[in-house]
Amino acid sequence: MSPMPAVVLVPVHSPASAALLSALSAGLGEVAVARSAEEAAAACAGRPRAPAVLDLREADAAALADAHRVRRLLPDVRLLALVAPGLPAPPECDAVLTEPFYLVEVVRWCARASVAPVAEGLLADLAAGLSHEIGNPLQALLLQLELLAADERVADIREHLQLIEDSSRRIQAVVRDVAAAAERLPIAPAPTRLAEVLRDACEHLAGRAPRLPERVAVTCEDAELSVERPLLASALADLWQYLLLAGGPSDVLAVQAGAADPGTLAIRAAARVPRLPADAAARLFTPLWARQALGLPAGLSLTGARAAFRRHGGELRVLEQRGTSLTVEALLPRLCASGVAP
Repeated sequence: MSPMPAVVLVPVHSPASAALLSALSAGLGEVAVARSAEEAAAACAGRPRAPAVLDLREADAAALADAHRVRRLLPDVRLLALVAPGLPAPPECDAVLTEPFYLVEVVRWCARASVAPVAEGLLADLAAGLSHEIGNPLQALLLQLELLAADERVADIREHLQLIEDSSRRIQAVVRDVAAAAERLPIAPAPTRLAEVLRDACEHLAGRAPRLPERVAVTCEDAELSVERPLLASALADLWQYLLLAGGPSDVLAVQAGAADPGTLAIRAAARVPRLPADAAARLFTPLWARQALGLPAGLSLTGARAAFRRHGGELRVLEQRGTSLTVEALLPRLCASGVAP
C-alpha cells in the first residue's frame, strides 16, 4: 500500500521550507501546505493516515503557540517537528528533527508514518513462530555441532564446522532480534484504573458474542494504572474468550485482579478447560497451537496477548493446570502501574 501524501504546516515561508516541500513532493507525491493549525486539521481530515510535518525552523512566538494546538486538533495524526538549534519542539510531537538534518530523513519518516499499522498480534505471532520453527531447530543444531566438534575423528573438518556454527549463530541472533522487537513496540500509556481495563475487556467480549461477559465473574481490588488501556483490554479479551471456548457452554471464568505483592499487580483467570489436552500448560503460548487445539479460525492470538503484557514490562503465563482446570496469570510491575519504582 503506497503512503498517503503528508500535510505540512509552514507558518513562515523561506528557502528552507521551499526545499522541504520540493523534497516531500518528489518523494511522496503532492503534499498539502497549511499556514495555521486549523488549515492543517482541515487538510488531514481528507487524508487518512497522512502524517503532519510542522516546519518551525523560522517560526516566531505566535507560530509556536499555534503549533501547540495541532495535537489537540489532530489527536490521532503522527506529528514530526522540524526545529532550529536551541528551539524547543511542541512536546506533543511523535518525533523531532533539529537542524542540521537531511531532507531525505523527513521523507523517510513520513513514508513510514503513513503506512497502516500492523494489526496487534500479527507481529507477535510472526516473532513467536520464527522462534519456534527456526530458533528451536537452530538450538538443536548448535548442540549437535558442539558434540561433533569434540569428537577427535572429525578434527580435519573442524574449520568447516566452525563456519556452520558462526552462520547459525548469526541467524539465531536475527530471530532473537525479531522476538525482542515484537515485545518492545512502543506503547502509549495514559492514566486509568485497573477496574476500567477489566470493564473494557468485558465490552470487547460483548462485541464479539453478547452473552460471553455473562460467564465472566470479576473480583477486582482496584488500583491506579498508567498503561495503554485498549491494548491490554484487547489482550485480556482474547485470553478470556479462549478460556471460555475451551470449556463447557455454561462454565464460568473466575477473574481475580489486584496486588499480588508490593511490586506487582496480577489478573488471574481460572476456568474449566475440558477441550484442552493435559499438556496445555506447557504449550498454550506455542505459536498457532492454542488456536489449532480448539479448531479456531484466525483471530484470537495468545502470543499477541502475551506480547501486549511484555510490552508493558509484565508477563502472561500459565500459573497451574490441575485436571481440567487451568489458571492463567497476567502480571504488571508496579513500575508500569504507578509510574515510579517500588
